[in-house]
Amino acid sequence: MEGNRKTIQFRILLVCFLILGLVFSITLRLLWIQTVDASDLRKRAEKIWEKQELIEPSRGSITDRNGEPLVRDIVKYIIAADPTQVEDPKEAAEKLSPILNIPRDDLYRKLSNKGLKHVKLMGGGTYKVSRDVQKRVMDLKLEGIYAIPTVGRQYVEGSLAAHVLGFVNLDNSGVGGVEQRYNDQLKGEPGEIRFKKDARGIRFSDGPEEFRPPRHGKDLILTLDREIQFHVERVLEQAMERYRAKGATAIVVDPRNGDVLAMANRPTFDPEQYATTLETGVNDVNIAISNVYEPGSTFKIVTLAAAIEEGMFHPEQTFESGSIRVGGRLIRDWNGGRGWGEITYREGVYRSSNVAFVLLGQRLGQDRMIRYIERFGFGRITDSTGRKTGIDLPAEAKGYFFGRRLYESELATTAFGQGIAVTPLQQVMAVSAVANGGTLYKPRVVKAVRDPETGKLTENKPEIVNERVISPETAAQVRQILTGVVEHGTGSEAALEDYAVAGKTGTAQKPKGSGGYASDRHFVSFVGFAPAQSPKVVVYVALDEPSVESGSVSGGTVAAPVAREILKGTLKALKIKPQLSSLEDRVNLD
Repeated sequence: MEGNRKTIQFRILLVCFLILGLVFSITLRLLWIQTVDASDLRKRAEKIWEKQELIEPSRGSITDRNGEPLVRDIVKYIIAADPTQVEDPKEAAEKLSPILNIPRDDLYRKLSNKGLKHVKLMGGGTYKVSRDVQKRVMDLKLEGIYAIPTVGRQYVEGSLAAHVLGFVNLDNSGVGGVEQRYNDQLKGEPGEIRFKKDARGIRFSDGPEEFRPPRHGKDLILTLDREIQFHVERVLEQAMERYRAKGATAIVVDPRNGDVLAMANRPTFDPEQYATTLETGVNDVNIAISNVYEPGSTFKIVTLAAAIEEGMFHPEQTFESGSIRVGGRLIRDWNGGRGWGEITYREGVYRSSNVAFVLLGQRLGQDRMIRYIERFGFGRITDSTGRKTGIDLPAEAKGYFFGRRLYESELATTAFGQGIAVTPLQQVMAVSAVANGGTLYKPRVVKAVRDPETGKLTENKPEIVNERVISPETAAQVRQILTGVVEHGTGSEAALEDYAVAGKTGTAQKPKGSGGYASDRHFVSFVGFAPAQSPKVVVYVALDEPSVESGSVSGGTVAAPVAREILKGTLKALKIKPQLSSLEDRVNLD
């Protein structure tokens, strides 16, 4: 009996100790949780209790100089599918393929994957579709196919100014053009909302715990004029068809401030459908700023201006045209070396005589030639690369030079634009300095940045690179001579009935890979301005490897007529009144 009582007491005591030990352990655990683990556990709990979502900002819009919309964000749709609900993947793929422009086999493969509950139907980089496409898809009434509303980029005029605008990729980042160059301003900053939810994920009704609104992207106002851009692209497209050229570019600039009014290239692409229309090595480069070419005779404007500025150009002095030997090399005039006999230097410019400019280059000498080429914004010719214009677009090239002091023959060829390579935009800005009286401007395509919330404008003001490249008097004389090139010389196809046009043609043979020049491959160009007495626009046109059924391929026969049509439409769009000139009004250069 006594033994049973002791056993019971022992058991009670053991249970008490166990209970006390359990209570002590729980107390220690609670203390641990409330002190050591408190911060980590709270964070884990908050993940369950709270929901945090980003609010995407709207990307800024892009307009032309007159406020006409070029790019904006609109409601678009992502077409998606639940493969487990698609009854006949093959039939669905066949119906969706022509609407979504996605290969039928690709769609069938996605729609047949029953292991997925959600799959986006997209091909290449194209996945956001318009309201019209969304409606056509929904009208098919296919089981398991649905549309998700989202925000997408709309390029209002399709491929218009594609290389200037650029496009937006899958990560909503700008690629090329102003979309890339001004991406930080356009993209804005996402907002954020945090709120509590219950175990079922349902949001509590007492409002958000924290809300930070998005900062929408800023808007760009370009220097481009939509009407002029339309006209330039239409004329350039017609030229491509007429001359079956490999490529082409055209630039229209206001010489008074460096504003780019139009910039177009062919071939081009559609920014909204870049995945299917952009092809590497074909149309992915802005020729106007990224390609370099031997300029040919359009570069003679630099030599002419330098010679006049230095008092070394005497228009009525004569020389023997045809050919000239320099440093053991025979340099011929473009007409096979026949020349035109003994002619004046004025006529030598009109006829674009290489011999005339070799002689002018020799008079200037190496040091002066180097100095004026640099003054006009090309950079130092003794360096291996030139100098960028500084335009607010990505991927601008510099040009290529000799990288050393010049040999006698190299000075001679440089004087008429051979042996060096420059960009079309470098040439446009150099000629703009002649057109405006001697000031070199930095070109720009964005006129101002606007805050959509406050309406505040931040203007990109015109920027002067060199205030006096040449004197106003020299610039006026060069303009008069270039007017004669159009009225009496190689640029006659650029002449307009109601305006005096000044300009210069260029016909450059393209280098062969094995050295020397290809006789059947040319880069032809024309650069000019109007009205010649008080220029409002400078136009540059170039075609790469054009062909004609009969006659010769040259800047005068191919590029000048294209420039004429561009000038005609541009002057009309700007409402420039006709300004005819007469020979009596011209400056006597003797």
